Amino acid sequence: MKHKTALVIGRFQPFHKGHLFLIKKALEKANKIIIGIGSANIIDENNPIDFETRKKVIKAVFYKEGIEDKLIKIVPLSDYFDDKKWLLNLVKQVGKFDLTLGHNEWTNNILKKAGYKVLKVDYYKRPLYEGWRIRKLIKEGKKWQDRVPKYIVSWLYDFVSKKDKDIRKFDHVVLGGTFDHFHKGHEALLTKAFEIGRKVTIGIATEEIYKNKFLSETIQSFELRKRSVEKYVKNGNYIPFSEFTGGTDSMRNINAIVVSRETYPNAMRINELRVKNKLQPLMIVIIEDILAEDGKLISSERIRSGEIDREGKKYQISKIKDQKEIVMPESLRPILQKPLGKIFKDIKSLLHYINIMKWTMIIAVGDIIVDSLLKEGIDPNLKVIDFKSRRTVIPAKAGIHTNIPIFKQKMTNNPGTINLKTADTIKIKISEALHKKSKSWVIVDGEEDLLTLPAILFVPLNSLVLYGHWQYGIIVVTIDEKIKEKVGKILKEFI
Repeated sequence: MKHKTALVIGRFQPFHKGHLFLIKKALEKANKIIIGIGSANIIDENNPIDFETRKKVIKAVFYKEGIEDKLIKIVPLSDYFDDKKWLLNLVKQVGKFDLTLGHNEWTNNILKKAGYKVLKVDYYKRPLYEGWRIRKLIKEGKKWQDRVPKYIVSWLYDFVSKKDKDIRKFDHVVLGGTFDHFHKGHEALLTKAFEIGRKVTIGIATEEIYKNKFLSETIQSFELRKRSVEKYVKNGNYIPFSEFTGGTDSMRNINAIVVSRETYPNAMRINELRVKNKLQPLMIVIIEDILAEDGKLISSERIRSGEIDREGKKYQISKIKDQKEIVMPESLRPILQKPLGKIFKDIKSLLHYINIMKWTMIIAVGDIIVDSLLKEGIDPNLKVIDFKSRRTVIPAKAGIHTNIPIFKQKMTNNPGTINLKTADTIKIKISEALHKKSKSWVIVDGEEDLLTLPAILFVPLNSLVLYGHWQYGIIVVTIDEKIKEKVGKILKEFI
């Protein structure tokens, strides 16, 4: 005995012969079919075809197969992070059905728990007929045509060719962000918005939004962040926002929102609020992850932390595997003899500068400067010493090392070099100071002078690196992107 109505759920990205097999299997079990198109509310690299286009294709398939009278309706099924919400939306969209057929364990389990009859159907020639495999073949320009019903091949050709053109799909697109230390990820977000929207509204976060973010005290001013966005795109509509929706939960004249995969949950929440406000949910367009050269996401937080620059390049000293140290060439000596930062002749003026604001971190390189700070009650996050002053061993009677704990191991750093293991230790201790609020020492066997450079390279923005200069006095380097870039270029000259 056949069931009256079967529900078939899929993403159909794109529709292929495996889907057709599933539909025909459903018609063996039921008289009529309802099609639920999953991920109907998003567009991303795994879901490039929008709901309306997929709906048209499926209608064409039923017509070409001579089974259009078996199709009751095609409904959109939005993604939710909550199983109950997903099920409630499905029941609302689909209505009554007697049986569901599908491959997806997640949807099958939800429906089983809800008391629905579920028939799990094995994949039909899975190595051939999976959406991601077909999308990959299309992207690589390889043969894919025999994996879809022949009557939709020409449509897919058209879709692919149109996709590469600048076609404006939405009347009004919105996006929002902090846009701190404007980087390549921000560029991708804005580029996508202007590709798909005739009108684009850009929300820029105020302090209420970002005050609890990591290193929020180093986030740039609103005006500076706005200017960075304006420099990249000239014709956007800019609005400040102080709560996560930015008003998009109540705006009637918007169609889509562009987000990163990281901020996708916020878009989902906005759509839930829009439904409560009796407004049409927004199409959620998710950009591909923009990665730094280390394979991790580019983010403003990583830039503020001093890990990467705005292009996603990692701050590092050497890329040569198993290299133990780098040597300073003589040509750099005149450059490094010049102060890298602000000169202070006495401890009083130095203390005033340190106390004028809250710094992310303080690092001190050199025995005399470390001792002077400790005597004034300032304990740097990292202290790098070698028990020498101007290459002369400091006698015990000088009494400047009374606050140093006993160390079992010293780190090697030969004069005129930077030992890469020692530099890496400095990097690790900076990270520990940043994330664990720890304070530590690096005791050097050799000479610590050039270790100022990796300290500058690895320390977070808005930090201070202090070192002594035999001719000028105390040098304070205030860490920003410019000094990191300068030191990075100097280190590339090392052999």
